[in-house]
Amino acid sequence: MNEYNKEMSQSSEIEDETRGVPALVPSQMSQIEFYGDVLLVVLVEINGDRQAVVPLRQFCDYLGVDWSGQRQRLLRDEELAGEVMTVAITPTQTHKRGYYSRPVLCLSLDLLPGWLFGVTPSRVKPEYRERVRLYRKKCYQVLWKAFLQGELFPVEEPTMVEASASTITGSHDLRVIALSEQIETLSAIVELMQEHKAALLAEGSAMEAVAANQQELMTRTVMISSQLDYVVTLLEGLVGRQDTTETRVARIDERSAHLTPQHAHDVREMVDRIVQEIDRRSPGRPLTYAQVYAQVYGRLKRHFRVAKYDQVSDERFEEIKTWLQEEWRRVRGGTLPEQENLF
Repeated sequence: MNEYNKEMSQSSEIEDETRGVPALVPSQMSQIEFYGDVLLVVLVEINGDRQAVVPLRQFCDYLGVDWSGQRQRLLRDEELAGEVMTVAITPTQTHKRGYYSRPVLCLSLDLLPGWLFGVTPSRVKPEYRERVRLYRKKCYQVLWKAFLQGELFPVEEPTMVEASASTITGSHDLRVIALSEQIETLSAIVELMQEHKAALLAEGSAMEAVAANQQELMTRTVMISSQLDYVVTLLEGLVGRQDTTETRVARIDERSAHLTPQHAHDVREMVDRIVQEIDRRSPGRPLTYAQVYAQVYGRLKRHFRVAKYDQVSDERFEEIKTWLQEEWRRVRGGTLPEQENLF
């Protein structure tokens, strides 16, 4: 097979793997050298979070293993199968042809060790065994260290913005809004009292000859100064309370951005029941057990438009539960999901 036909065959295989799965578009791509091998790492954004992912097929080329077999092993793994994502990488971006002509299968960088340790040195050709051991031992450490230190992708410097009550935006929490209004009111009072104090001091300087009036003015000035100090202290306390409230609201928003661990566990249990029922009702079905898992997870991710099932907002858990219950009723009623291309 000449080089052109080989590349066309690889492109056709990748197209079959990714058909029907929405592909993520990379925001940045970077290459890093690992003991003479050039590895591609891609940065994608999922629900506002930057996430480093790695195309898996490149490792097969460097480790001398068959990609088709490794892909099947990946899909048989119940944990990794639900985390697979596709990324649209073009030959123009990589300066390579072949399997980068179509979207490719990727795993997030933190899951790479789970896949690499499935490549057994004793099952590869002798000339590749030391390289497999090297990859299993050091590859993840090198890539993760480069990612954390910003060597792979530049990190934008945060812009410092002066915070004030009038510029607090983006929060719809009633407690934060109420505190912001109190801060604005007290700030206006402080400004007014400072102006009043300055006027009294000026008046006192102009009437130094009148001792009685001067004493009265100074007494009033001291009283206003004490009141001003009290208001400033109260204002500082309110600002501190606002910071604490905003931090708590941000933590609540962060917890509800994705499924909670308990809800994610509930989803996996419901998927297990559906897959077991499908397998029980169709023992002669051509799909493997792992492929049925991937099919159910794939339909779930497409329905909710996410790359991974646990990235659905936790507030939509009841929607996921309803959708899975409907799938369960369809399977129990004898209506099995149509067989479709998984990737």
